Amino acid sequence: MQWIPVRLPRLSILPNVDRTSLSYDGPSLAATLTWLIAGIFGGACIGLIATLLGLYTVILPSLQSSGGPSTNRLRLQRGEIQGAFDRLEAISADRCSPDFLAEMRSIVLETYTIRDAAYRQGNVVLCSSGAGQIRVSIDTFGPPLFRATSGAETWRNVELPSAPGVKSTIIMKGNFSLMVAPTGPQTRGGSPVSTVLVNPLSGAVTTIYGPRVGLSAAALLSHTPIRKGLRIIFAECLESSFVCQVQVIGLKEIWREFSLPIVLLVLLGSAIGGGFALIFLQMQRKRATFENRLRRALGTGEISLEYQPIVDLGSGRVSGAEALMRWTLRSNEKIPPTAFIACAEQSALITDLTCFAIETASRELRSLLSDEPDFVISINIVSRDLTDPRFLLALETHIVAKDISPRRIALELTERQPIDTPGAMATIRALHAKGYRIYIDDFGTGYSNLAYLGELSVDTIKVDMIFTQSVGSDTIRARLIPSILGMAKDLGISVIVEGIETEEQESYFQLSGANFAQGWRYSASVPAGSLLAFANSNQLPWSLCQNHGRRVGSLGEGV
Repeated sequence: MQWIPVRLPRLSILPNVDRTSLSYDGPSLAATLTWLIAGIFGGACIGLIATLLGLYTVILPSLQSSGGPSTNRLRLQRGEIQGAFDRLEAISADRCSPDFLAEMRSIVLETYTIRDAAYRQGNVVLCSSGAGQIRVSIDTFGPPLFRATSGAETWRNVELPSAPGVKSTIIMKGNFSLMVAPTGPQTRGGSPVSTVLVNPLSGAVTTIYGPRVGLSAAALLSHTPIRKGLRIIFAECLESSFVCQVQVIGLKEIWREFSLPIVLLVLLGSAIGGGFALIFLQMQRKRATFENRLRRALGTGEISLEYQPIVDLGSGRVSGAEALMRWTLRSNEKIPPTAFIACAEQSALITDLTCFAIETASRELRSLLSDEPDFVISINIVSRDLTDPRFLLALETHIVAKDISPRRIALELTERQPIDTPGAMATIRALHAKGYRIYIDDFGTGYSNLAYLGELSVDTIKVDMIFTQSVGSDTIRARLIPSILGMAKDLGISVIVEGIETEEQESYFQLSGANFAQGWRYSASVPAGSLLAFANSNQLPWSLCQNHGRRVGSLGEGV
């Protein structure tokens, strides 16, 4: 077991590697500036987009409040107009008599938005609360601007003879008319507000005050915000009167109202984007430096192989070993494989390591691989190796050309990375056909299934140590072990159990039908010379056996 992926930031635990004196081959100055500018610009764009989305989805709709000052004034005016008409109809005094005019004046004085009230017969206004008895033809007003379903008619900007120079809105209903003070163009939140009249029967829309509104009657009466491109249109209509307040908010109004938060959020986005760009560049620099150091280590002798023996549980003999990569600095400090192999897996350097393992193992153990017909060395490979021509060339150069039987070499695929490309699958099948053994490492922790095992023509599965450690417990993993062993037996696949540390674990798997085992109970990883000695004498390391309370001569045989 060797290829255990970790995240790149974990390299920060290796300060001695980060501080090694190396020529920097990370991102160039141009690339650094490009990434930094892209990060700042991208962050600014994201900040702007997030701001606009927030404005259009949350803030701007909240401006559509039925309790705003414009709508309140409109509601007040509507109530006063309706009440005034009702009270005028209820006057019992003779029309245009002094008592009649006095009551009309009282009604007008009690309102805020009505300037005058008048009585008419036919097309002639006979008297008003302000001018008294007059005689004015309504034909001089021109055609009405708006005629409501209730019969009320509206004129805009009418100047009466009794009030020269003063323009008002005239609303006539029945025999009475009211002069209403114009509301005039208003603004809310920096945006102009229009007052419109809507006729739901004819669909006519008449703008009385403010900018012209290009909306249909149905759209205005829907009481929902209307989006047109980058604009939002709010319409607030009073029930039964069909009078609406309309406000259009576009980019100009948004900038005028929200320029400060927009600028702040864009600056914040730029800072965050630039920060992420710097973090990315720092990670690239560290990765490039680490890869450069690792590449140099291949040529300076700092990278080496150690071998962990694999024991036959039936006979107790050393039947093979797993080649494990080790990196020892000149200061004698060891770099964990989980760090440098994870880094190598992110680039083509992983195949350099695989080729190094093939060349080194074939050179150091050539005599053992040639003389022992049943001894197998397993070499870890990853999916990326299978599509790299250098991997196949290394096998031809260091295995086939040196008369080492492919049956002596096991290619150990980790389950933590899927073999999911047709080319990789075809390579595995071709290698198996040539005699190379195919192992699946870390079985039970990753991607494989029964179809996967069949497609790859697997010879052996290696049960991950997390299952070994569960022996004797009542966990789900412990209950899965018999199923895994039974499945392997049914498929004719042998089993290597990883992580054997105790006699209890060893006995359990011997009785359960496992074929082979490796772990600290037998030996830690050792240099090639020690492995050759173990294989020739079939004797385990004395110190380790002593720790377990017994000395073993021939494997499986207590001495």
